[in-house]
Order: sequence, then C-alpha cells, then structure tokens
Amino acid sequence: MSIIKLLSKKVAKALFTTPSHNQKPSFNKNYSSFYEHDFSEIEGFDNLSNPKSSILLAQGKASEILGTKQTYFITQGATTALLAAMKAIINPADKVLVARNCHKSVYNGLILTASMVDWFIPESNEDWGFYTHISEEKLESTLQLNQYKAFIMTSPTYEGINSNIEKISQICKKYNVFLIVDEAHGALYNFSHKLPKSAIEQGADITINSLHKTAGALNQTALLNINKDIRNIELNEFQNAINLFQTTSPSYPLLRNIEECLTYLNSKQGKNEIDKLLIEIKKFKDELKHFDIDFYEASNQDITKIILRKNGLNCSKLSEILYNEFDIEDEMNSSNYCLFLTGIGTKSSKLNKLKNALKKIENSDNYEFEKYQFQPYPLVKIQPINAFNRDYKFVNKDEAILKISNKIIMPYPPGIGLLYPGEAIQEWHLKYLEDDVEIMV
Repeated sequence: MSIIKLLSKKVAKALFTTPSHNQKPSFNKNYSSFYEHDFSEIEGFDNLSNPKSSILLAQGKASEILGTKQTYFITQGATTALLAAMKAIINPADKVLVARNCHKSVYNGLILTASMVDWFIPESNEDWGFYTHISEEKLESTLQLNQYKAFIMTSPTYEGINSNIEKISQICKKYNVFLIVDEAHGALYNFSHKLPKSAIEQGADITINSLHKTAGALNQTALLNINKDIRNIELNEFQNAINLFQTTSPSYPLLRNIEECLTYLNSKQGKNEIDKLLIEIKKFKDELKHFDIDFYEASNQDITKIILRKNGLNCSKLSEILYNEFDIEDEMNSSNYCLFLTGIGTKSSKLNKLKNALKKIENSDNYEFEKYQFQPYPLVKIQPINAFNRDYKFVNKDEAILKISNKIIMPYPPGIGLLYPGEAIQEWHLKYLEDDVEIMV
C-alpha cells in the first residue's frame, strides 16, 4: 500500500500518541486537509528511518521513475540530503574537491565530515556576473595532481547553467573520485526531453533534487538519488547517514506530497504542463526582445530560469520598480541581471503580468553595465573543521588584510560564500565587510 492510499484510509483508533492535534486544527481551519494526514509513526504506518512497507514501496516507485539504484525521500530539504551524501562517503581527513559556487550546506558538510577541502573555480561570465559551468579540462588537470575522495559540484547553477556531467563523470571515474551533484534546481529534467538530461542519466554517482523549487511540491521536500552503477559503497551507508540528520518525527503530509509530486510529473498531464510552460517562456521572450530587453541564453541553460536585463537600467533598480509599482518579486537580482524562477505552477497569466510590466518600465538612467570582478582564489589557512568555534577578536577593516576570517560572508540568495571561516581576507573582500571585522586568534 502506498503512502497516498495509507493516509487516505480512515484511522478509527483513539490515538494517545503524538501529534496531539488528533488530525484536526484547533487554531486555523484553513489547515484542515494538512492536519488530516499528519500522523506519527503509529502501528501500521511505516518508519522513514527503516522503511519496510508503504515508504519503501513509494521510494521504489520513485527509483523506477528516475532510473536510480535507490531514491530516498527527504522531508528536511536538499540541505539534509547533501549532508547525508557527504557523510555516507567521506571520512575524517579525506580530501575533497568542491566547486566554489556550491551552496553553503556543502561547507557545513565539510565541518561535519572533518574533511580537507580544495576549492575548484568554475568558469564565469563577466558581462552578466555569474559562474557558468565546470571546465572538464581544468578538472582533469586538477585530479591528475591530487588524490580526492569526492568532487562536489552544482548543476544546474542557481541561474540554470548546466555542466557536461557525462564527461565530468567519466573523468571522476578515471581517477576513482565520487561525483556528487547538487541538482536541487533540476528536478524537472527527467520529465521533458526539451530540458537537459538529469545528472544521474549522465553518470553522476549521487544527486540531490529539491522538489519545491521548480517541481511544484511543498517546501522541504527533496530527494537523494543513488546511481545504479555506484561502486565501493553499500546502500545502508546512505540510510545510516540520513538517520544522523533526519528528524525522528517525519512529516507524513510531506512524504505524501513527494509521492504525489513524482506521480504527477511522470504522468501525461504533468509532462504536458512542463512542455506548455516551455512554450509560454519562449513566447514571453520573443515578445520582449523589441523592448530593450536582453536575455541570457546559452546551449547549456535550463530555460525555466529567466535571466534578463533592461538596457540602460541598473537591474537592482529594475527589481525595485517591479516590486514597488507592479507587485512582482524576482528570485534574485544584481546590478547586471534579474533572475525569475519558473516551474510547475507558473501560469501564462503570471508571465503576462511580468511581460506587461517590463514593457511599461522606461530605461531613463542610461546605466552602463560593468564587467563583474569575481572573487580571487581562496587562501585557506585553517580547514573548516579546525576553524569551527575558534576564539576571535575584532579589528578595524583597514587592518584585516591577510588576517584569517572568523565569519562567513555570503549573499543570500544564492547562498554561495564569498569568504569562509579559516580563509585569509584579501583586498577584494573589503567592500563586503563591516568596519569591525571578526578574525581568528
């Protein structure tokens, strides 16, 4: 019996168990449908930490849909999936190569695994101001010179730029390196041939999907996927690692939501909705190209991420105008671009609202886009595990050059660190620091 069928059954027993709400809201009746399915692990219900019935069946169905050896349901977000993936394969003092545009949760995983990090700098686009893809040539040169347990990277990036995972996977296997791909923003890839292939299809050992970002599921729903061809590790290592981070009070409404989401995406209706979205995005772009709107477009881009700018207008100001005058909020913006995220649930009416607003906004500032200067290669003086909970003091910003930072400097979104604890402060960082800087002693 699946999670959906299990939660649809009427439970007649008087439950003197958690949760205490007895499947009925006491303070907000709008949540009634959610409460109806919110049980604890009562008799007859499966256990997420050791699934043997409905959850096992649902995860098995997901594995068939996604073409994996095992897919685990995660109800605490892609962060938990990433931490579990790292903990399952990385041991203390193992050396790990990490792309610098990875989410901050990877840095947290470096602390939790007590591993040693080397940073890998992705390719970048100075005109638009964001990282793009991983160079296979540079990666192979790096792996030739060092022994790493794993390479951790993000594809697609926050802006939807995909790397050639097939070639990267071949390189990693050549040097016996596990490939972990944070594919949080790529949850739709298995369900449309018009989108890039999933990282699992291209040979990645482990991938992480976030179902709420583009796939229409609730916040905190995620997947941890294991490739059928993964070597040198047993599946129980992943379940054991998940159990270290996972709550012992799992959310059955979220588990059901994961199962329903995947079932819908794999249906004819779900696939048609994705294709319809892609058609609407193309129409949206075609109609705006005559209104001083530039779009970032590349062959390796996920087109559900709309990246644009209006000529002559600072994009941070453009974002402010959209928010204050048209009630439209972007996902992220900088001086050089605005990012609009779409996915399951994005209707043509929403795209039309944005399109009409962009047509009305005048580019009266004559702003000239400047090439973005990317951060220099990080100078790691103290490894993450040793930098955690160190003593510190404050110094004036003018005295901070080459001192060791005790703080993370990170714009959010996208949650990518410009400076991590244990790294030397370089001149480039000063513009992001406050007058008093926290350094290690």
